[in-house]
Amino acid sequence: MNKIELSTRRNILDSFIVTKIPWYGKLEQQNFLGRLFDLSKLASNDTRYKTASEDIWKHTVANNDWPDDWVFTDSRFNFLHIEDKIFLEFLCLSIHPTVRDNPDQVVTLLEIYNNNLSKYGIELYPAGDIAGRPTYEVKRITAVPVVTTTYRETKLALVIGCSEYSFAGVLANPLNDANSIETKLKSLGFEVMKSLNPSQKELKKTIDEYGDKLKGYDVGLFYFAGHGVQVKGLNYLIPVDANLKTEKMVEYDCVEAGRVLAYMEESKAKVNIVILDACRDNPFERSWSRGISQRGLTTMSAPSGSLIAYSTSPGKTASDGVGTNGLYTSSLLEHIVSKKTSIMTMFQLVRKDVMTKSKNEQIPWEATSLTADYYFNP
Repeated sequence: MNKIELSTRRNILDSFIVTKIPWYGKLEQQNFLGRLFDLSKLASNDTRYKTASEDIWKHTVANNDWPDDWVFTDSRFNFLHIEDKIFLEFLCLSIHPTVRDNPDQVVTLLEIYNNNLSKYGIELYPAGDIAGRPTYEVKRITAVPVVTTTYRETKLALVIGCSEYSFAGVLANPLNDANSIETKLKSLGFEVMKSLNPSQKELKKTIDEYGDKLKGYDVGLFYFAGHGVQVKGLNYLIPVDANLKTEKMVEYDCVEAGRVLAYMEESKAKVNIVILDACRDNPFERSWSRGISQRGLTTMSAPSGSLIAYSTSPGKTASDGVGTNGLYTSSLLEHIVSKKTSIMTMFQLVRKDVMTKSKNEQIPWEATSLTADYYFNP
């Protein structure tokens, strides 16, 4: 009898779709599957061919007319219901050095796997290596790996909400979002600094004060709701007094998001979290002559021990919502208080909610370099 539940398997398999990381790595799909199954003994789903090996090659290599997630619903492999042993072998193989040579993808997948598997008392761990690169096997753990300390964890958050733009109209929800996030974080033990509708000067000053104060804290968190924009590969937070008649004005009237990351990295806090609900389609961008792919925000490298969460995927824009809170923040408020839920699992739940409510038009995104699980509500 299987121990790994259907919902957990769906979470893990869905992560390949959401992160756009191919499950088969650098191998052809039939070669990957051939390491787990004897494809010569499995029937073809295409009447023109005799074996699974032939039809998989034809449709994933020659024609390339099957979506990458075809294998998750193919009854020949039955990954949603196959015995745990083979399912876990599939996960180990997906991060094997001969299959995947991108270390960032390995780190991301391993974190997703172990976050989902920990409740069953199992995890994937480096059991050996090939040419200095780890191979993974499954081992049992005695409990969910929650870090406990003999002292109270110190946590400092900065919450920003920008709604009343002098030259871009009013956004309905950022002030509500900032106030709601402040309340929720305080209930989770955070000390919270907050600024509503700051000018550029005020926003810079507040970030500088936060950065100076963060030194000596265990956890740092920065939340921004409002307009944001990417220019020349950098993300900028737009304060309420910005008058961006041209794209060139951004660096003079706005605040680069990297300013926050620099302070966080300097602070030496064990965990740093940046949440940007700042991808709303804004009137400044619409007046510039730029491609659709340049709208919204771009990805930023997460310094060691940090996670950056975006309300939607790179180059896309997010909904301001129709209720009291924005679409993304309303889901965040619901799940951030979940008991014994790791930060990665929590953001997976947020992503699923937002994708469902937006009919897949908005897909939240995270970049992480966390080296251990973090729990808002352990």
